[in-house]
Amino acid sequence: MQILVLSDSHGKYDTMRDVLLAHLDADMAIHCGDGEQDVAHFLEEYPERRGWIHIVRGNCDHSEDVPEEQVFQLPYGHRAFVVHGHRQMYGDYIGHLVHLAKQHGADLVLFGHTHIRMDRIINNVIVFNPGSTAQPRDGMPEAYGLIDILPTGIQISYDEVRNTSLEYMHVF
Repeated sequence: MQILVLSDSHGKYDTMRDVLLAHLDADMAIHCGDGEQDVAHFLEEYPERRGWIHIVRGNCDHSEDVPEEQVFQLPYGHRAFVVHGHRQMYGDYIGHLVHLAKQHGADLVLFGHTHIRMDRIINNVIVFNPGSTAQPRDGMPEAYGLIDILPTGIQISYDEVRNTSLEYMHVF
């Protein structure tokens, strides 16, 4: 199973749309927040993609119809907890995210908000932030992530928005 993960598109609809269209072969797409209008616009243009793309509400999103968090059962016994992350940004925010993931029985947490790429394992939970497709804050280009759920584990890679070549891969 392949999951396209993006976050923080902040109104740069064309960029987000191009990323989504380049990865229609992914089994699902997850937007980690601050892009509810972008996702709504995409679904107006591509209504057949309803149920394929999922989003959680970020601090710049205002629709009560968009959930603040979601949990997805994945193949091979994996489970993903998805949240924007802005409500956990105090003290050891990564620790808070890991704790929430464990409360939901998840071994993978996907989040956004910081606009900074991150992938690491903490207490047997993979913590992943794809960065931002619009406004990266880590000196790196705009990016998104691809997660492959394999029988042998989880493989995470980053792609730059304007470069289709694989930039970085981490296998857990």
